[in-house]
Amino acid sequence: MNPAGKIAGWYLDSIGAVHGFTRAPDGAITTFDAPGAVTDLPGVGTYETAVNPQGAVSGSYSDANGSYHGFLLTASGTVKLFDAPGAGPGYLQGTFSQGINPSDQVPGYVADANNVYHGFLYTPGHPVLVFDVPGAGAGAFQGTEPLTVSPSGVVTGYYIDANGVAHGFLRLP
Repeated sequence: MNPAGKIAGWYLDSIGAVHGFTRAPDGAITTFDAPGAVTDLPGVGTYETAVNPQGAVSGSYSDANGSYHGFLLTASGTVKLFDAPGAGPGYLQGTFSQGINPSDQVPGYVADANNVYHGFLYTPGHPVLVFDVPGAGAGAFQGTEPLTVSPSGVVTGYYIDANGVAHGFLRLP
């Protein structure tokens, strides 16, 4: 929820497909399916994950192969789709957006073809920046998972080391 009271989230329909939504402060609900998102299968679709003070929304959506892609729905209604370099093409692989800041920067993680997680930061108009935290594991379901980005571009999250232990991190701009 942003300071004005706008809420972003997702819901399951009657067949279990996932759709994004926003709820305005007056209670009006708007649904959203990202272009290319699967809308007719259970467990896949559009996931809205965060809303910034201006009303822009970030999230991820799954395609027909079950691979995920990031999106930014700007406050003016423009949809920007993106993939982090190295995103795996398979089921439950790809680009997973986690947050958004007032500058429309979107942090998240990319699951590669080996299911290793790498952090990313999407900044509109720039290439997607991919990074790994020192000490992050390189095995399946290990790696770097950013969760938020501050207004000044500080990224926070956690990483999973080679022993499967989670640790927090802070990445400066």
